[in-house]
Amino acid sequence: MFFSRPKATGLAALSSAALAAAAFSAGPALAVTAAAPAAHIPTFTHRLIHSGADNSWGGYAVTGGTYDAVTGNWVVPALNCSATSGDISFWSGIDGWTSSTVEQIGLDAVCTSGGKIEYNPWVEMYPANSIYFTETVKAGDTMTSSVTTNGSGSFTLVLADPTQGWTKTYTKTLKNADLSSAEVIDEAIGSQEIPPCPNFGSIQFSDVTANGTDFAAAGTVNTTNLERNGVLLTQDTTLNGTAFGITWLHK
Repeated sequence: MFFSRPKATGLAALSSAALAAAAFSAGPALAVTAAAPAAHIPTFTHRLIHSGADNSWGGYAVTGGTYDAVTGNWVVPALNCSATSGDISFWSGIDGWTSSTVEQIGLDAVCTSGGKIEYNPWVEMYPANSIYFTETVKAGDTMTSSVTTNGSGSFTLVLADPTQGWTKTYTKTLKNADLSSAEVIDEAIGSQEIPPCPNFGSIQFSDVTANGTDFAAAGTVNTTNLERNGVLLTQDTTLNGTAFGITWLHK
């Protein structure tokens, strides 16, 4: 069964105080180098915003079970920064659809205010802030991502760029994770609720799985599109087993 967007429960319904109070225990990061943040990198976190006709996530989520693994691959799209600045993120993760945490890893594709294009990989255990990596990413690179957990609070998050020849493996402990959803997402982030969405053309996700199963068969399938004031900014294609696409529509 498909839903046009998430319900207004979950992260959007939680106060910042409640999020700050979430039980969070951070283990050591393995094989990860945190980048000194560039001037444009926001301090905001990657999380679902849903309010009225606004929605900050595009892509797919599966629900209805307990999820201990998610994977997703994509080819880094080239940005057209002639129309707008902005930041679009591509990532895979566990939780966040109707829960108060998100365990996620991915890539920001950025059109800066000066028209420069940048790609910044990151990992995040929401509600904690993102940790950005220094590794090089370019348009056309293949990215692979995975998030797994042992079900007892230990998470392993992996992002790799085989084109550039690097892999980052990150470990965290989060005892209160619901494990109630898995998702592969594009997300607009910035200083306003639904910020400008840079023109990424289109992106194709592949090897999208949850619990080792084709995403389309891993539970109740939920589709969502970036939306501002009722205007669609992106549009998902049909999920076909382990693959789907997202097309940019509007800034």
